[in-house]
Amino acid sequence: MVALLDPRPRLQPDAPEGAPPTRADFDALYRAHAPFVWRSLRRLGVREAALDDATQEVFLVVHRRFADFRPGPTERAWLFAIAQRVASDHRRWLRRKGNLMPIPEQTMAQGQSPYEGALRREASDWLLAFLDQLDDARRDAFILSELEQMTFAEASTALGVNANTIASRVASGRRALLTFLDSRGLAPRASEEGTP
Repeated sequence: MVALLDPRPRLQPDAPEGAPPTRADFDALYRAHAPFVWRSLRRLGVREAALDDATQEVFLVVHRRFADFRPGPTERAWLFAIAQRVASDHRRWLRRKGNLMPIPEQTMAQGQSPYEGALRREASDWLLAFLDQLDDARRDAFILSELEQMTFAEASTALGVNANTIASRVASGRRALLTFLDSRGLAPRASEEGTP
């Protein structure tokens, strides 16, 4: 009888084969990917006032399912899939409870002038408004490919569709972005795009 090998690489090089992940493994995963999860949740429609709680929810799920964790190139894909579910739950909760206004954040990054802070905030608000009006499939592909700079192959793993579908959704998202910007008088002029 041939023994089946566990395809997962060991998290700790000196840990015995099949050993459960350690707290240090979880802490390292959290430190490496918490900013990605936070950004993803924000872009998936979680209100600013709930982002920290939603990020914590994602990592609570990760903690419960950590024995299923497979380190490697699919880490972000696995985390994004969990973030999608948490964001969907938050959006559903908001629809049931009514459109509660988020508490505005008044903190600014150090070294940033009020004008720079206002420009960044306005750009962020436009991006979130654009992402809000996209359907889920295009939004998810656009976030992973354009904003998180994942390859089509990585995004396809995260979303469970083939890379050609991701490419098509991203192209459609780009066209939608140009239409969105144009409808608000924000589309780049031909001279800004480098064409005469």
